[in-house]
Amino acid sequence: MDSLKKFKTTKLTSQDLNDFKIKLHAKYIEMLEANNNFFKFKDAEKQGKISKAELVEYKNKSIEAKKAFKTICQDKSFSENLKNITKIYNSTTRKNSSVILEQAKEELIEAKNLKREARDSVKDHGRGAQLTKLDKVAIKVENLKFKYAPDFPYALNDVSFEINDGEYVAVIGHNGSGKSTLSKMLIGVLSAQEGHVSIYGNVVTQDNLDQARKFLGIVFQNPDNQFIGSSVEADIAFGLENKRVNPKEMQKIIYDSAKKVGMENFLDKEPLNLSGGQKQRVAIASALALNPDILIFDEATSMLDPKGNREIKEIMVELRDKMKKTIISITHDMDEILNADKVIVMNGGRMVKIGKPEEVLKEKEFLRSIKLEIPFLSLVEEALGNEGIKVKHSQNMDELVKQLCK
Repeated sequence: MDSLKKFKTTKLTSQDLNDFKIKLHAKYIEMLEANNNFFKFKDAEKQGKISKAELVEYKNKSIEAKKAFKTICQDKSFSENLKNITKIYNSTTRKNSSVILEQAKEELIEAKNLKREARDSVKDHGRGAQLTKLDKVAIKVENLKFKYAPDFPYALNDVSFEINDGEYVAVIGHNGSGKSTLSKMLIGVLSAQEGHVSIYGNVVTQDNLDQARKFLGIVFQNPDNQFIGSSVEADIAFGLENKRVNPKEMQKIIYDSAKKVGMENFLDKEPLNLSGGQKQRVAIASALALNPDILIFDEATSMLDPKGNREIKEIMVELRDKMKKTIISITHDMDEILNADKVIVMNGGRMVKIGKPEEVLKEKEFLRSIKLEIPFLSLVEEALGNEGIKVKHSQNMDELVKQLCK
C-alpha cells in the first residue's frame, strides 16, 4: 500500500520520543527555576532590595515558563501519528496481502506504545529521556573549580582530565586532597563554580542532570548504608522499580546482575547477615542491574577485611575486562592502582600527576612527600633493584614470583 510506505517515511520513532522527553524535562527545569526566582525576589521586593518593576519582570518570566511547559505537555504529534496509522490499518482489507496486514499491525502497535510513553513522560516531566553518546570519552573534566564557602580554600582548583570509555582509572590522594569532592562533582551532588563535566560529549547541566546520571552507577564506602530491601533480591529490585522496569523482565535482570558478582545463590538472604565483601558485591549488583556505562567506586574497599578488599578489586578488573565498563575508583589504597590503566593523583585540590601506574610509581619520593604510601609490590621491586636483581613491573605478587622463578 502506498499510504503505508508513505507513513513509514514520515512516522515518529523512539528517537523522536527521546527528543520530546529531553525538551519536556528542560522546560520543566526552566519553569521551576523561574518560579523559584519569582518567590525569592518577592521577598526581596518586600525588603526593598528590588523595585516593583523588577519583581513584575520576574513574575512575567515565571508565567512565560509555565506557558512554555504547558504547551509542550499538550503536544499532539504522537496522537496524530497514531491517528494516521490507525486510518491506514482500518483501511486494509482481506484483499491486501498478509505481509501488508502484518506490517500495518506492527506499525499500529509501535505508534500506540509511543503515544503511551509520551503520555507517561509528561507525568514524570521527561525524566526518562536518554542522552546520546556523542563521543568515546566517558568523562571529561575541564578547568573544574569548587570551594565550600567564599572564604574557604579551593577544594578543587583548575582540575582537567579525560577518562576514555572502557578505562579503569584510580583517583588517589591523601585526606583533604580533593578526591571526595571530585566524586561528588562527577555524580552531580555538587555543581561546579567554574569549569564543567561532560559525559560522553554531553556537558552536564541542571537541565540534563537526571539523564546524565543514567550513564553512572556508584558504590559507596559503607555497604550497610546502601541497603533498602529486606533481602538481596529486594535490594537489587529497588532501583529497577524506581526506573519502572517491566516486572516480567525484572527477575532475569536481578538474577543476571547477582550472578555477575557471584551472589546468585544469596538472593533470599538478608543483606545485614552477609560479610562486608558480600555486601559490597550486592551493592555492585544493584548498580549493574541498571546497566550503567560508568561505575564509580568511592572508597569502596576501605572498610573491608583483606579478603573482601581483594574480592572487590578483582571484580573491578572483571567489570572492565569482561563487561567493558568504565571504572573510576576513588581511593587512598595505593595497592589498588596496580590494576588501573590510568592513575590521577590529587593533592591540595589540584591534579598533580596523571599517567600509567608504572609512570606514577617512578616518582616515589614525590608520592611520599604528599603522604602517599608506596604499594608493597613496588617496595619489593625497589628492594630487589637495590640488590642488583632487575625485574619488570608486575601487576601483582604472583607475576613477580613467576619472574623470580624463571
